[in-house]
Amino acid sequence: MKFEYLCIVKSSIFRLFLTVFLLWFTLRINFKFESYLAYGLILTVGIFHGSNDISLIRFLKKGSSSHIVKYLVFYVLLVLLTCVVFINLPFIALLLFVAFSCYHFGEQHFHSQLSHQNLIGQILFFGYGALIFGLLFYFNHEATSVVIFELSGVNLAEVHYLLFLILGVIITGVSVFLNRRNFDKEVEFFREIFLLLLFALLFKVASLLWAFAIYFIVWHSIPSLIDQIESLHGQLNSKNLFEYIKSSIIYWLISVVGLVFVYYLSKSLNIQFITLFFAFLAAITIPHVIVMYYLNKN
Repeated sequence: MKFEYLCIVKSSIFRLFLTVFLLWFTLRINFKFESYLAYGLILTVGIFHGSNDISLIRFLKKGSSSHIVKYLVFYVLLVLLTCVVFINLPFIALLLFVAFSCYHFGEQHFHSQLSHQNLIGQILFFGYGALIFGLLFYFNHEATSVVIFELSGVNLAEVHYLLFLILGVIITGVSVFLNRRNFDKEVEFFREIFLLLLFALLFKVASLLWAFAIYFIVWHSIPSLIDQIESLHGQLNSKNLFEYIKSSIIYWLISVVGLVFVYYLSKSLNIQFITLFFAFLAAITIPHVIVMYYLNKN
């Protein structure tokens, strides 16, 4: 892969055109193919972007091996703790997963556009993520309610997602205004508004899983992969991309094996696979969010 092609992928304009193409594509494929494609993208690019946390911990915590081991042990224990909480307090775990994911999605979108990090900026991260999830949940409220009910036994109505969406809009609008002097001058707010309208249209016509996959891959995983490669190796090129893949492959394989186990577990428990799939994502997401918080902070 030539370096020039990697630079194109890095461009937000490319991701914008890719999203428009996927919107057009969504109108021409059936639900079953959407699901297969969504799972394929999440299993590859999606999980890969979170498979190099061990290398990131080593990068962030330069020092003795014993010091690094402590952080690795904490990381593994956090994954296990998330699983335990999901089993015993599923609705609380679900709320934590959504809250962490809101912050993480917003952080990835805006962290490089702020001149310096501050509390209002962190509120913006959460608010923007809540806005994205609010759009996703509201326009797919029936499918979302099924997943939440199977995970937690709590049945949410359409109005709950609308209130969550409104909360995201308010927090984002207020924090953008309060942060207006903290944004880089090249930030194009009209482009950001257009993006939100595009996401709303996409989430409206796509299924829950496919809509989530498009945003998760195009607007989160790919930019995050690029940030991680540049942090670990200095610049984005084909050699460093290969190094990233090589250092991540074993953890990616472990995640895929775990997901295969989740698939057969869903069959034996007579639960929709998508339900346990999101629970699995939560277990590996929360520790990753913490690692990326410190990477972006540095």
